Formats: sequence, structure tokens, C-alpha cells
Amino acid sequence: MDEWKSYDQFLSASSTQRYLKGCYQRSSSKLSSDELSYRNCYSFIYYLTHGKRYFDLCKSSPMELQPVLLYYGMVQLIKCCLLTVDPYYPESTALLAHGVTTRKRKKQNYLFLQDEIKVQRNGLFPYFSEQLFQLETIEGDKFQMQELLSHVPEMDDLFRQINGSSQLLQVSISSCGSMSIPDKILDPLHMTNTRFNQFLKQQFATESEVNYSGSMFVIEIGEKGIENPLIKKSVEGNYFIPTKREGFKPLHEVMVHYLLLYNLSMICRYETEWWGDLFHTYSSNDFPFISRFLSNSRVKVPKLLMEYLDKKREED
Repeated sequence: MDEWKSYDQFLSASSTQRYLKGCYQRSSSKLSSDELSYRNCYSFIYYLTHGKRYFDLCKSSPMELQPVLLYYGMVQLIKCCLLTVDPYYPESTALLAHGVTTRKRKKQNYLFLQDEIKVQRNGLFPYFSEQLFQLETIEGDKFQMQELLSHVPEMDDLFRQINGSSQLLQVSISSCGSMSIPDKILDPLHMTNTRFNQFLKQQFATESEVNYSGSMFVIEIGEKGIENPLIKKSVEGNYFIPTKREGFKPLHEVMVHYLLLYNLSMICRYETEWWGDLFHTYSSNDFPFISRFLSNSRVKVPKLLMEYLDKKREED
């Protein structure tokens, strides 16, 4: 499958050791890159193969069990990625915690889309967010499930069909880093041309002028601009930006999938009655969003994390 296209090249200890050595050569580690890469190459391979097995098993598993398989498969792949930037991972047991928490007992008339998840000080989530994407999280920050789902491009048509409004707007980005944004974004943001110009430069931290012509705003974001977490990329390779101000949060999509899958895996395991009812009553909007998200995560999570590993090779 396309999302696993670079998987086989890591199934060799010598190849993986060379890959990790390239990742470590620029670090200031006390041990040599040779020693570190040799020490970590088998852990890397085991994390990767273990993670892929979870995703493979998910294909033939009932949807009721998929959140657990997807979450733990994702955790294994994240550990692979962490070994490319931190040769000593995990240095402490604090990094083995999930890093987020949810309400232990759900309220009566519970709705998944309105549920919240809270960031903790220590654990995997804040650690990989900073190490892999240079995005700092704040202890106690809360994220609503519906808000998180709005960051996933493949969910947007469902928001439009069920809620009547899109959360994302497709943009085009040239190979040289020029982003073109349709001016219809002004209405949902409730902004004038001038205000949007200022807002855009602020969000993308650039001094480049915003040009407006032919119903398009055009701004230079540079060749690496597509790595900005405000820009969302679909599995088909299309780019999107939020249409709501609250959507302009620096959340990488890997972080979004982690938070959603963690909460779904906890509900699957500990809220068995509610979870069972979900698949039989269809009494809320929760089921279509959860079903679509799980289908997307099966493909999108390995695609995003394998792309991360490929980019590390290109950098080195």
C-alpha cells in the first residue's frame, strides 16, 4: 500500500543503522553516531514492525475494536520517529505515560463530539509534539473532539453535509512556495481584505506582501511553508487552511489523530455500554464522524509518520 511504500527498506539492520547514523551525525551526543545507531537499530525495527501489525490487523477487525488497534499502532510508529531525533528515548518512565487524560466517567446524555481531552505535563503527547514538530503544549490545555475533527481534511465534507458548514478551504501551493487562497474565506472569518492581509502575515510569520488579484489572495510562504501546521494536507495531496479563527491553532495532524484515537480507545475499553449503543441506535451525529475518522486514520496515520521518516532521510 502507498502509505507503507518505504516500509521494506527498514527491514534490514544494516540499512536501518545507516539511516539512524545519518540522523545522529549532527547531534552533540556523548556517544558516537556509530554506537548510537547500532544500539537503536533493532528497537527501531521492532517498533516499526509492531506498529504495522496493529494497522494490518485493523483491516480485518470489527470497527468496535479498531480504536485500540489504531491507537497502539500509532504509538509504536511515533516511537520510531522519536528514535530519529532522540537516540536515548525513553530516558525516563515519565515519557511512557500517554500525556493526556479524559473524564473517567461520562455524564448522562454523553456526546462524543462535545467531549474534551486535557493535556498533561509529562508523557508521550507533549514530548513527541515538541521533539517531532517543535510545537509546545501547555499542561491543562483542553481540546474538544469536534474541534479536533475539523483539522482533518477528509472529515470536511461530513461537516458540510451534517452541520451545513465547511471547516476548511482548499488552497493551492506552488513548488516555489506561493500559496493562493480564494477570497471567499473572508465571509466565514468576518474580515476585510486589509484585516485578512495582516492576519495572514501574522499566522504564517512572514513579512511577504499579500497580493490580491482575480479573487485570490497570494502570499509567499517559502518552499518549507507547506510544513506549517496550519496547512492541512489530504491523502490525495490537496492543501487546506481553516475557515474559522479558532481553527488557526498550531496543531500538527499527527497530534490531532493521537488525541482522538486516545479518547476513542479509552471509550472503547471503559465505556462499553455507551460504545455498544453507538453501533445500534444511531441516536446522534457521533457515529458517522467516528466511523469516517477511523477509516481515515487507518490510512492517514501511517502515511503521515512514514512521510516523516522519509523526510529525515532527505535532510541527512
